[in-house]
Amino acid sequence: MPSLRALTALAVLVSTALLAPPAQAATTAETSAATTYRGEGDQVLRIRATTKPGIMKITHDGEGYFSVWTLKSNGKENDLLVSAGELYKGTVAYNTSASGSTAALKISADGVWTVQLLPFSKARSWSITTRGSGDDVLRLAKTSVGLRTLRIRHTGEGYFSVWAVNANGRLHDLLVSETDAYSGSVPLPAGTRYAVVKASGPWSIVRR
Repeated sequence: MPSLRALTALAVLVSTALLAPPAQAATTAETSAATTYRGEGDQVLRIRATTKPGIMKITHDGEGYFSVWTLKSNGKENDLLVSAGELYKGTVAYNTSASGSTAALKISADGVWTVQLLPFSKARSWSITTRGSGDDVLRLAKTSVGLRTLRIRHTGEGYFSVWAVNANGRLHDLLVSETDAYSGSVPLPAGTRYAVVKASGPWSIVRR
């Protein structure tokens, strides 16, 4: 027959197991809550402070000006990720420079918005011919080597730029920086893994 001491120890173990939350469930809930944010109007959205580069998929359904700034831990503005009128839907990169550090997002909006934080590895696959409209981030299957070129077109009426980004998510080379429509060929720098496109209209990139 078990001793009183043994029975007491068993009771303590059982009660501890029943009261403790499942570790896996807690981790899953925390990750899910920190990935996608939804809101309406102006807001300062606090996130887990990080210097790691990543991407954000952002939407806005409103009739007025919409912007998203990253804020450092001291509250200072760091990078202007989005500056658009009315409706917006696009993918942008953050923490891509050596000074990149994000502790919050300052959102100016008059409608509902969503922000989804993702790693660079979740960027859209960069095929031989890639087309899009507006802001986007593209991902090569492998880091570029040797001499390659890009044939780039943009038919929008606002600012247009294309940045090459290395495998660590850091800005590598500014390939295009123009206002309004653009058409031309540029070298694809060796060491490129991603491309960050800022656009106000339709664009296409053909790798050669």
